[in-house]
Amino acid sequence: MGTIIQAEINKIIEFALSSSPSIELSEEQAFNVLMLQYYSFKEADLQKNWHDIKLLITDGKDDGGVDAIYFDEDDSKIVLFQNKYSSLPSAQDAVSEISKVINTLENFMHGHTGSYNNKVQKLLQESLDRLSEDNEGNIEVVFSSFARLNEDKVKDRLMNIEERVAYITVFNDIQIEAMIEKLQLQHDLIIEDSIKIDEASNYLEYSNEELEGIFVNVSSRSVSSLYNKYNQKGLFNLNIRKYIRNKNVDDGITRSLNNNRQDFWFLNNGLTIACTDFTIDGDKIKLYNFSIVNGGQTTTLIGKYKGTNKDEFYIPCKIVSYGANKSLEDSLHFFNNIAEATNSQKPIQPKDLKSNAPEMRSLQNLLKTKKVFLEIKRGEIIPRGMTSKVKNDELAQLIFSFVNQKPGTARSNKNALFNNNKFYKQIFNKKYSKDVDKADFLIDLIKLNDRFTIIQKEFKNDIDNEFDANQANVFNNGKFVLFALFGLAYRILNSDVDMNTLKSDPGIVDGDDFVYGKFLSNYDQDDIDQKIKDLLKFFVEHLENEYRIQFAEKNVTSVSNFFKTDKKYQNDIIISFAKKLSKTRDKNDLYDYGAFLKRD
Repeated sequence: MGTIIQAEINKIIEFALSSSPSIELSEEQAFNVLMLQYYSFKEADLQKNWHDIKLLITDGKDDGGVDAIYFDEDDSKIVLFQNKYSSLPSAQDAVSEISKVINTLENFMHGHTGSYNNKVQKLLQESLDRLSEDNEGNIEVVFSSFARLNEDKVKDRLMNIEERVAYITVFNDIQIEAMIEKLQLQHDLIIEDSIKIDEASNYLEYSNEELEGIFVNVSSRSVSSLYNKYNQKGLFNLNIRKYIRNKNVDDGITRSLNNNRQDFWFLNNGLTIACTDFTIDGDKIKLYNFSIVNGGQTTTLIGKYKGTNKDEFYIPCKIVSYGANKSLEDSLHFFNNIAEATNSQKPIQPKDLKSNAPEMRSLQNLLKTKKVFLEIKRGEIIPRGMTSKVKNDELAQLIFSFVNQKPGTARSNKNALFNNNKFYKQIFNKKYSKDVDKADFLIDLIKLNDRFTIIQKEFKNDIDNEFDANQANVFNNGKFVLFALFGLAYRILNSDVDMNTLKSDPGIVDGDDFVYGKFLSNYDQDDIDQKIKDLLKFFVEHLENEYRIQFAEKNVTSVSNFFKTDKKYQNDIIISFAKKLSKTRDKNDLYDYGAFLKRD
């Protein structure tokens, strides 16, 4: 084990001891935390995700070989960890452990779950229920140890077992340390370097009043050299998103690298490089202030290639200069069009394709004036002076839950909020910058989310005293249903919806007649956090009661299943909530706890 890993293990143990409540971790347990922290949450600051990480570790008796379970919301993927804090595991040991994890997974798929501990039962069932039909089977098994195992040999021994999941990833100590170092470093664009092309002056040029570009055939050795020098230092900073593994695409590129290098130019879309300037000198292109806009997947796989075929080959490459005297901001819309057009068949998330859309940039600029940073591209650095931060997909989920009353879609099918034009327009094409009420509402919604996040951490830190076991399960899985109920309460308290109509026709909340306006910032008392806590508990109590009824009637299999669809929210949760408010005491409690939701 390397010194970097040992240092991180020590930090995790010390952090756990100093946290509240204090937890004493062994080095083996700390290793589980480390893998979740760096591989799943991709965050060097443990404090940001400590409470969530604790909830995801399943290591213990009857765990079925599963040490931790993580649901990746960005990629709608389940990640199952088997971590060995040892350098001794052999390839056969890895095969046996991975096989055990996959057997556990298959038992859950067939309903054979009684032999596993409660935490595995809850987390794995919840995760499986969260997968939509489009993402069924999108499961990754991660085996990590300090042994220098050959991942390909391990997979060869697994044979047909590998086909039962989408990905199998094998980590050793060198790869783990590289992962840690990469996340701890942040860099800007590459200031200057050059690439080699196939022949001197062999390029096709094109320009207009604003942009200048050339099309060349870049050497695979140049691409590999750029990756080796800059993959952690800005090589992909202009890309619409970092490299994301996809088994089918990755395997296809790797097969070409092994067997068909002479055909690679014809089989691959190639690279696009954006820069402030470039110069041509024979068979070399010198680049200034540059980054790869498109082609991160190809570049990464060429740079990380471990096969025996060393033959040089050439890759189509477009180089675009936006001008030394122009800002990157002025050309982002153009580069976004390039990325969207050339990546439409690659594993890029729909939110990535909208990262530089005019309405997204406009919204980001609007929120900046309010000291709120809207992250529209993964990995963006927060400017100084911001008091709040929200990702564009999380904001979309909040709006679609609170305003549009569709928490099922917001939670289970986040991508639809960007690739479904109707949904996208309902969320982002609202001309927020031209309507003060809409802008004020948006700021208050983000502030409510900030307060919720803080309260959520407080609750999770003392979950046993805040909720019973079933209520805790509801709270931990129900953020967007809770925000939908915030939105429903907002309409009720501001008399935007008739209670009798709501009981008979819950679909009334599905209309496009939402009344925008500031609410949270209107509340001038100093007990706002307590009000939010009381209202959350009020909601959780109702949701847990309705879930027990639905579960007893065998209408749902888990809390995730209960929260999965908009139809169940409207037909079951809204109607039962409206009936609950028929009782004077409950209605009075809602008006008391929800006072911060009043527009005036």
